Amino acid sequence: MQSIKNLNYKLVYLSLFVVSVSIVAFEIISTRISSVIFVYNYAYIILSFAILGLGCGGIYSFYKIKIKDKNTLNEIVFRLLLYYALSLTGFIVLVILFAITNHFVFFLLLIVPFFLAGILYSIFFEYYSEIISKLYAADLIGAAFGAFIPIFLIKIFGAPNSIFFLSLLILFFSFLLKYNNKKIRGLLIIPLFAFIILFINGKNEFLGKVPIGNFPEKDFYYVYPDLNVQANIIDSRWSIYGRADLVQYSHQDIVKQLFIDGAAGTQMYRFNGDIKNPDKTTLRLLLGHSTTIPFLFLTENQKDSILIIGPGGGKEVLISLLSGIKQITGVEINPDFVDIVKSHSKFNGGIYNKFSNVKIIVKEGRHYVKQSNKKFDIILIALPSTEQLQNIDALAMSENYLLTSEALSDYMNVLTNEGMLILTLHNKWELLRLITTAVTTFEKIGISNVDAVKHFVILEDEYAPTIVIKKLPFTVNEINDLKSKLKNLPKIFPQVTFLPYDEDFNVSGSFINDLLVNLSNNKIDLKSYIENHPFDISPVADDRPFFYKISKLLPDEIKWLLISILTINILLFLAALKSFKREKNFLKIKRLRKILLLFALIGLGFMIIEISLFQKLILYVGSPTISLSILLFAVLTGMGLGSGMRERIIKIENYQRLKIICALIILYGFIVFFFGQFLFRYLLLFNQYFVIAIMILLILPLGILLGFLFPTLISLLKGNTLDNYIPWMYGINASTSVLGSVTAYSLSMLTGFTYTFVIGLLFYFFFALLINSKRVLLL
Repeated sequence: MQSIKNLNYKLVYLSLFVVSVSIVAFEIISTRISSVIFVYNYAYIILSFAILGLGCGGIYSFYKIKIKDKNTLNEIVFRLLLYYALSLTGFIVLVILFAITNHFVFFLLLIVPFFLAGILYSIFFEYYSEIISKLYAADLIGAAFGAFIPIFLIKIFGAPNSIFFLSLLILFFSFLLKYNNKKIRGLLIIPLFAFIILFINGKNEFLGKVPIGNFPEKDFYYVYPDLNVQANIIDSRWSIYGRADLVQYSHQDIVKQLFIDGAAGTQMYRFNGDIKNPDKTTLRLLLGHSTTIPFLFLTENQKDSILIIGPGGGKEVLISLLSGIKQITGVEINPDFVDIVKSHSKFNGGIYNKFSNVKIIVKEGRHYVKQSNKKFDIILIALPSTEQLQNIDALAMSENYLLTSEALSDYMNVLTNEGMLILTLHNKWELLRLITTAVTTFEKIGISNVDAVKHFVILEDEYAPTIVIKKLPFTVNEINDLKSKLKNLPKIFPQVTFLPYDEDFNVSGSFINDLLVNLSNNKIDLKSYIENHPFDISPVADDRPFFYKISKLLPDEIKWLLISILTINILLFLAALKSFKREKNFLKIKRLRKILLLFALIGLGFMIIEISLFQKLILYVGSPTISLSILLFAVLTGMGLGSGMRERIIKIENYQRLKIICALIILYGFIVFFFGQFLFRYLLLFNQYFVIAIMILLILPLGILLGFLFPTLISLLKGNTLDNYIPWMYGINASTSVLGSVTAYSLSMLTGFTYTFVIGLLFYFFFALLINSKRVLLL
């Protein structure tokens, strides 16, 4: 070991920094690729298992990597970096060239880079444990940058080429480590030349496109039932939100579809640009949507302004233009959708850029509403969908914050007194859940269930039902006027199926109507109805925003994922305990067991805290993906700083201070989580960059406190002359982190983010309880 200590530590820090940047960036970018190929549950499961590769790599290192001198260490690190770089290239090349959509094959390709990175981490932590504080700081700061740079890489190169960039970065750095070798020095020209080609090539996907998996949830394959209809992607753009594809079909030239990751299709209609004389075929198709029908019955004082959340391909903007809405505001989170619609203005009549009364804003919908000081006559949300894996870290997923009880309250706050909310869902089950959420929302402001029904008009369309929720209750005169207008609506178009005050008009035999009629007559207890329903139709709240969760318990795929990863962790624990028996000293074995448990506790606790904190603060920054990038940047940078200053605060002879650190983590965690919500609600009135800066400053101290623990445990191993077990400890820490992520997601579904965050803090409480005096921990 002594010869190894004489190495250039600056190069060691830089090596670990580069590995951390690349593996976190790869994790994020592979999430985007996985979401194109698979639906969110499969992608989430595959990525969770793949990230276990980090822990498996650490454990492999314990058994197979033995280093005795400096030269051997340099050679092994060089080769591992080289293999790691090649595994990144191999992953994307094989996925595209062989159009891999098989779960198992994709997982095998994905796990290899994580496995190799896990070996590298364990080698660094074991053989440079004497500089663990600065080493861990380099790791965390690298991870912080790795969480941030994919936003720019994907924008510049697209997802596939971004992985090539990471591969070349590692390849270049591995050659740089061997710079003194003249044979290797000449090879530096290879990655340099490849970098030049990559920058010139930009987003051009010279290998082809990442394939879209043929799953029922992938709308790309199921827009038209005729198998002879050919779908051709005519425009494709990558961003951190996913891959946006514009698709045209071989049998017609009236409607094109925009998809994000092959799903969540949104229509772009052919439009001649003439509002007074539109194409009759386009007009007839628009009238075939339940979203359009409420516009036929608007009064003039309801046509002043509309807010469309998620206009996508522009269908709702076109409906608004043709309906005579004076001021149209569209808020779209995906900038690629906006750019594609603008780029194809010859086809769509320039609905986004040629009409002075149309304003399209790139922003998250709830975030815009919470900041808005304007009033709107109509707020329209049609087929909102976040069922793709939209968030980074592959360990957290945001659900639909657009359809929570708090969201409905936010919309009502910016509606005019005559205003209404128009929501189009995917199916009747979603409609039922939205109704229970809306009724609960009205109940919170003192409106009874009986009176809440007076705010609803429903079109129970088979494929895309629509609900109209009026800010003030419909009057009897308004309903009678609406009924008279409905008589002139041809039966081929979607029909209104529920009106308040008139049970004779409402469609009989509908469970939606039965519920509403019984509520209006006070013949049913909504709470009992929800409890007795076979599916989860409970009101959705910001603290538990899983609108698309059908099962009352955990979805089967998440339940089996949790059981599988828990089983793997138990097996790893047993294997670790067996390896400890190599030690002859019983006291050492006892200490190893305790330290192993401490590593597991911080792995679980950190991930649960990270995920629940991210989900809770997301509304106050906007984009889920960018929010998590900022959160990770703040937490990991803080942890890096905490690791760097650890030795000045936690002396080798005083591990009792860890109890104080744990107490501060719990105390400050409560401050960040609970006080932060009130603070950011107030700060929404300010510039977004100012809010982001305040968020980073608020979270940074929590990261600093969290950063003390891992390097202190490494030092604890070294102080007990147990540093050869560092690979095992790193492996358990990594595997329990994955378990923590799945646990956080499962607990959030069942109890909400608040309880989940508190449970995460409890792991640090247990950590403090296990820390005993130095006489027990040290030799």
